[in-house]
Amino acid sequence: MANICEELMELARGEGQGIGGPRQGDGGSATCKCTKCGFEQPHERGMPCNEIKCPKCGSPMIGQ
Repeated sequence: MANICEELMELARGEGQGIGGPRQGDGGSATCKCTKCGFEQPHERGMPCNEIKCPKCGSPMIGQ
């Protein structure tokens, strides 16, 4: 019974830090890009891209 519980705990832990793309290193994107017109600007540390409006068209930006 103890072995089954240990096996279930191992399965529940997952992959740790996650799997997928490369780590960003500084905690954010290098560039913010407009979702509508494609305008790009350097990412300002401490301000999430999705909280920035595009200066050209006013649409939300995303991190690149």
